Amino acid sequence: MYVMEIELVDTEARLRELAVGWYGCDWVAVDTEFMRFETYYPQLCLVQVHSTFGTAGIDTLCIENLDTLRTLFESDSILKIMHACRQDLEALRQRAGFAFQAVFDTQIAAAFCGYGDSVGYAGLVRDLCGVELEKDQTLTDWSRRPLTAKQLEYAKNDVVHLNGLRTALEGRIDESGKGRWFREECLDASAMADLVVEPEDAWRRFSHMDFPDGARGVARELVLWRERTAQRLNRPRQWVLSNRALMELCVRWPKNAAQLARVRSLGKREVRISGKAILSIFSKSRPPSGNGSRASAERPDREFRQSVKAAMGILGEVAEHRGISQGLLASRKDVESVIRGETDSKVLKGWRYEVIGKALRDRFC
Repeated sequence: MYVMEIELVDTEARLRELAVGWYGCDWVAVDTEFMRFETYYPQLCLVQVHSTFGTAGIDTLCIENLDTLRTLFESDSILKIMHACRQDLEALRQRAGFAFQAVFDTQIAAAFCGYGDSVGYAGLVRDLCGVELEKDQTLTDWSRRPLTAKQLEYAKNDVVHLNGLRTALEGRIDESGKGRWFREECLDASAMADLVVEPEDAWRRFSHMDFPDGARGVARELVLWRERTAQRLNRPRQWVLSNRALMELCVRWPKNAAQLARVRSLGKREVRISGKAILSIFSKSRPPSGNGSRASAERPDREFRQSVKAAMGILGEVAEHRGISQGLLASRKDVESVIRGETDSKVLKGWRYEVIGKALRDRFC
């Protein structure tokens, strides 16, 4: 079925026919539409592929077997042009187990050209292609069938401008001599989508929070339990235990069901379903001493704060000089990890080490 110059593909036979043409292309533009409001893992609903042959929307709710696309995504001779590829690749990996080769991410490319580190697709299309896109379908339900004409028009627009963006940005990157860095970053981004999400990763994202004295250990156990439970039930982690409830639990430190029931940010349903597991975590942890304030040892000392401030200044200067988004180059957390002497910071690896990491290490470590 053709709607607004996009072909809706809902049979494996037609998908195989189209794939024959894609296999001979130098490039294809790719986007996905998925739902994640009620699940931990993304529910893939549509895959858009645009090439010199036209635009197709692959209905992944109708087509169960997507192996026809494996050759396309795993080929290192066919460039896959995407924007902010990680979530799209994660959805494809989760659904079909694809590996990914030869990805050109226009969001990453824009960051290497001095745009923000998370510039939106519509903004880039406006700036570089002179086209104003409507975003009225951003929160639409992609799992409902049949898809509307507006949804299909939106889906088409999400891919038809990608090659134009690639052409404009690639030229700037090559002229500035950042091509090797950019390709390395795209390779890292596509490789990240192949990694299984580990509960420990969730704690790394949460560990910067300001927990009460002595509560970091139990907070970590709560975060790990929440992540494992969310994965097992395929439900959003906030549905299992909200951040607000997690923080209040660390303050109140409940020892029994009655105390747990007084945690205001925990609903009765959460207490009924998860109460035993939560109390078990607290029973195995050592209660905090004192009045629950932050331990002075946990506060960054003055010298550390001054070092971070100086390092952030250097980071800003290097980013401006190189014409690279500061956020792409490094975050404050990345800088802090280097100053603490941690060796696994991304700033100390790959192209970032060359651009900023070595300078920070030599000065502050």
